[in-house]
Amino acid sequence: MTRRFHAGYNSFLGAYGAWLSRPGVDVLATSSNADFLLRSETKNDQIVMSGSIYLPIGSGDQNIPYPATFTRTPYVWFEAYIDGGVVAYPYNLGMAAREGTVSGVFTYEVGMGLVFWNNKITLNNTSEDYNFYVDYMIFHRSLGL
Repeated sequence: MTRRFHAGYNSFLGAYGAWLSRPGVDVLATSSNADFLLRSETKNDQIVMSGSIYLPIGSGDQNIPYPATFTRTPYVWFEAYIDGGVVAYPYNLGMAAREGTVSGVFTYEVGMGLVFWNNKITLNNTSEDYNFYVDYMIFHRSLGL
């Protein structure tokens, strides 16, 4: 049986941490990033925070602080819903924080704005017609950007 999870000292990698490998890959016999679903000693591509926020009409700036200040703006995944559960945005669910921004502010034409920082996200609902529900995930690094 393949060992997929290990916590403690990994003699193959020479580090302490927790590792979860892909199915069929021995967690104690690989060093390739592509073989890991979780690799705590590198902290790459890992979700460090996730949640949801409600932005009622005219709510103004709402800040979501990250658990730490990052050296680069992290990768942020999000979906915004309007009342009734209709997905409003984004069209590209894999977009990174810098895509679709003008001077660092990402604004949808329906009145929701997002600003991505290295220590927080600032969301703003300026719509007079829609309440927004935003689901988000914050990843440790910018995923190659």
